Amino acid sequence: MIEPLSPTLSWAYFLYIFFVIGATLHMLYQRRSPQNLMVWLLTLLLLPFIGLLLYVFFGSRKFLAKRKTPEITLDPLSNPPLQTPLAQQLNQLLKANQISSTTHGNLTSIHEDPTDMFHQILSEIQRAQISIHLQTYIFQADNTGQAILNALTQKAQQGVDVRLLMDAIGSFSLYKNRSALQPLVQAGGHYAFFQPLFSSLLHSRINLRNHRKIYLFDQSTLLTGGVNISNDYFGSKHTTPPQGRWKDLMLKTQGTASQHHQCIFNSDWLYSTSQVAPCSFSNNIQPMQNTTNDIIQTIPSGPDIHHDPLFESLLHCLYSAQTNIKIVTPYLIPDSAIMNALLIAIKRGVKVDIIIPKKSDHFLFDLGRTSYMREIVETGGRIDYEQSTMLHAKMILIDKHCLILGSANLDYRSLFINHEIVNILYSKPLIQQMQTWFTSLQKNSLPYQPNDSKLYRLLENFSRIFTPLL
Repeated sequence: MIEPLSPTLSWAYFLYIFFVIGATLHMLYQRRSPQNLMVWLLTLLLLPFIGLLLYVFFGSRKFLAKRKTPEITLDPLSNPPLQTPLAQQLNQLLKANQISSTTHGNLTSIHEDPTDMFHQILSEIQRAQISIHLQTYIFQADNTGQAILNALTQKAQQGVDVRLLMDAIGSFSLYKNRSALQPLVQAGGHYAFFQPLFSSLLHSRINLRNHRKIYLFDQSTLLTGGVNISNDYFGSKHTTPPQGRWKDLMLKTQGTASQHHQCIFNSDWLYSTSQVAPCSFSNNIQPMQNTTNDIIQTIPSGPDIHHDPLFESLLHCLYSAQTNIKIVTPYLIPDSAIMNALLIAIKRGVKVDIIIPKKSDHFLFDLGRTSYMREIVETGGRIDYEQSTMLHAKMILIDKHCLILGSANLDYRSLFINHEIVNILYSKPLIQQMQTWFTSLQKNSLPYQPNDSKLYRLLENFSRIFTPLL
């Protein structure tokens, strides 16, 4: 005869079921993908109480308290001449998502060399006269970080408005020991950490990290891309780590697109500090007078953005491809919609080439990616392993018409959870440069070969159940 539950346990299970129903309604309200929804439901059912605790801390995708959270919208700054159907369609899509971020008259360049990147950011710091606003996921007080801090401190002493915004988890070593930041504060500079850990836990926001990289100077010059501030990413030749630096890309922009990035920085600074950044934001920055007249579509994504414009834009670009799709990403765990778009592209004759690191800095991501890789290759796509220390660049080329560059990886976290920022460009010289860079990368890579073991295939498919949680 089965013993009845004690009154205490009965109440505990009653409360648990009540909270599970609440969590399910919360997920339905956020319009999650069926795959992500099912994984969380399994977690809640198979791991009683522990699963609920995990969901409370790590299950949020959007901010709930909208009144206390600035939601970013971007207003049009000009009427750019959109010469391609894809640019026109994306412009309309962004408008519908309250991100009217298409600008023209930008002078752009892409930097691949880590020493060059270091000199670029140092020279822009030294050149700035009004403001320096830096936002990054990782800031380490190593040789590179200390050199940047020293330069920022000097500019703060000169009266330049210096503000440094870092993610509390990404920059955890500096978050727990802030002594290296004191000279900057004493010189009149400011710093803040996005989502401090204790506050994040209390408000169930620890899962919502800020992965954006925005380096702004005088509101007119922008450096962005995937690079964080540490020796791993860039620095002087004398401070190169023994294992070598990670491969990444940095986009430099001068012109009107920098204003949209300033809006995004201002919003993140306000959220992190409850203070308005005292910058003389103006719509008077004129398009650069140059022969390229580059068009840029700036797309922020994350909990502070209306709907999911980055995901929608990427999906539209993949379906619009006619000849080839070239992808470079450190983490390849696409959601079902992106995965289907890639597979359908292959089946309709589009050449899909993907380059990923042979071994990334996250073992779980490497374990979770293999089933997706197998399916892409078996359908007719090509995946290559880059052999360097770590390939950290995030770049997508659509035919010879469109270049996507930014901080977002091709995984669920980047597309639906993290605060990210991506720029879509149509500059023919930049597209040609990235075509050449991709070809060079591919020549130094080795093709991925699926493991023929049935047991390995089973393990791959089993790991796929939980990849939406990574």
